[in-house]
Amino acid sequence: MVETGPTAANEETYRREAMGAFAHEVRTPLTSIRMVLELARREGSGGDLVLDAELAGMLDASVDDLQHLADDLQEASRLERGRLVLNAGPCDLALAVDAARDLLSRDLELKGAVPAGIEGPWDIARVVRAIAGFTIAANRGGNGSGVVTLGVEEGVRTVCLTFTSGEPSGEPKPIAADCGFGFFRSRLFVNAMGGAVECDRRERYLSLAVTLPR
Repeated sequence: MVETGPTAANEETYRREAMGAFAHEVRTPLTSIRMVLELARREGSGGDLVLDAELAGMLDASVDDLQHLADDLQEASRLERGRLVLNAGPCDLALAVDAARDLLSRDLELKGAVPAGIEGPWDIARVVRAIAGFTIAANRGGNGSGVVTLGVEEGVRTVCLTFTSGEPSGEPKPIAADCGFGFFRSRLFVNAMGGAVECDRRERYLSLAVTLPR
């Protein structure tokens, strides 16, 4: 495994990759909005914009995506500047995983059971978002099959969740912006809760080991 702990050089690399991921993800809704406006101009006359129900729905969805990205960036910035206080739980891990599954798209499955009774002093809202973010990142950085395997290992003082996509082969590869901004945001909040994230990325394979204190 490749340790992704908070060394100065490593954190600077992750910060650059996070900004690259954010910039890439902002372009998607912006491109959609530009396309909607162009289609609306074609439907109108004299420079007027005509939005039918379908175009209006596309515009609303794209604006919502931009708003969510802006909110996520602002929240991460507040955390880094010490202006965001995390809730201390308790958080039931099985319930958090179920809630995270509800956030995933229909074409992405987090496969694996969570033993009952695992709790910790974690901010439940941020843990839920982190689990969803790591699932998406594992799929993107792994084989992209739409199925991510979840493993849970209990310790006396910690619990470790693994998110795995694909089979390991070839040489290690670095985590980069293509894993998505959600990965970097999730990692930031796990670190803030006293946890750690380790990554093993290879060709069409990514395994994320997320350790949380109990």
